[in-house]
Amino acid sequence: MKLQYLFVFATGFFLLPDGISMAASADRDVPLPRPKPVQPQALQPSAPAVSYSNLGENAPGRSEQCKAALNAAGASFKWVGTATEGSCTIGDAVELASVNNGTDTISFRQKPVMACEFAALLARWTGEVAGPVMADHAGARLKAIDTGPGIVCRRRAGGAKAKISEHAKGNALDITGFRLSDKRNLQIGGNLGKQEKLAFKALRTSACGYFTTVLGPGSNPAHQHHFHFDRAKRGKSYNYRICE
Repeated sequence: MKLQYLFVFATGFFLLPDGISMAASADRDVPLPRPKPVQPQALQPSAPAVSYSNLGENAPGRSEQCKAALNAAGASFKWVGTATEGSCTIGDAVELASVNNGTDTISFRQKPVMACEFAALLARWTGEVAGPVMADHAGARLKAIDTGPGIVCRRRAGGAKAKISEHAKGNALDITGFRLSDKRNLQIGGNLGKQEKLAFKALRTSACGYFTTVLGPGSNPAHQHHFHFDRAKRGKSYNYRICE
């Protein structure tokens, strides 16, 4: 432990280690304890590198089926194919630009790169739910969604021994806010009015019908300022959900 000392010569008061205080007369020569040498901190071992690849796992024709699903959802996207971030590589990746649901065009300002099947789910939720919910509850059209980058090569929150994150698989996205036609910028975890809070609650609840994991403010400290959606497969099916 690094020792700290506080000297006040005018009053003859000083603070010893561990919070023990002692008064000393101003006219007495009180020997001070010799500070211990500072020991260099031991180097912490670096976390094991995250590595992931799903190349070669996609069945023939799966890419075309997914493109068709994106088109049916009104998505505007760029086909990436193979996307690499750090030591993680995913196939069938797309860059999602916007979704048109026949009423509004809702843009993804950060153009996140994700696995195609996850992007198709996200596009459906955006057009079928996010747009109408904002119009009904927030009183303005949804124009844009602020997000993270999509694929991020890392582990889940919890340290070096945690399982690989769905972000590393392109199978997750963080949403930080929504921009409306009346210039409002609604940030998750920010100051919201009553109707805006209702809109956010409806968005979060509805997402559980599309994604297998939905987290946000109140789930844990790491999600106080964003929604986390992913399509993690737990067990043999996608039926098990975590919605917090």
